[in-house]
Amino acid sequence: MKRLLSMFAFAIVAMTTTASAQEPLFIIDGAISSLEIVKQIAKDIVSIEVVNDSETLRTYEKGMKMIPNSLTSVVVVTTKAYEGQDDEWLAVEEMPTFMGGDLNTFRNWVMQNIRYPEEATKKGAEGNVVVNFCVGKDGYIKESRITVLKSPDKLLSDEVIRVLKSSPQWTPGKQKGNPVVVQFTLPVGFKVVKDVEVVTFQ
Repeated sequence: MKRLLSMFAFAIVAMTTTASAQEPLFIIDGAISSLEIVKQIAKDIVSIEVVNDSETLRTYEKGMKMIPNSLTSVVVVTTKAYEGQDDEWLAVEEMPTFMGGDLNTFRNWVMQNIRYPEEATKKGAEGNVVVNFCVGKDGYIKESRITVLKSPDKLLSDEVIRVLKSSPQWTPGKQKGNPVVVQFTLPVGFKVVKDVEVVTFQ
């Protein structure tokens, strides 16, 4: 165990000394973290992987909507608590794709399939519905993991949930070559403009 901890400590030092002036992005069990946290949980670490090839870095930047070419390296840390678990990732080496495209392709599909509920129009309900959802290892959106983070009216959020549940299969995301669960946040705007119902993405 002491030898293992020493190896992790050496890896952490190497990361900070060989990287450029910009600190690498640290991801622990799928969530963005920091070097300090990595040091604190050293005894619980199962594996550390340093990603620095340009193609994968661009994938991380795109998945997290970061400034292009802002990453020099990504340190992916897995702990005992998450090893082998069906954990949910915010960003992975290979992000899920939808019909050959990215999240924007999915947004367009949602826009084509969503309908402004008639009852919501009658009562003047409008505003932004923000939902969080997960694409599973099998490529399907997990119905149990569709969460409404914000909604002006249940009629509107129910319509967004209906469309998400009817989504065709995605190509699942992968980390270290293995399919993983990846979560996304999607905002959908509903607004009535001069008696015309409009659905947009904020």
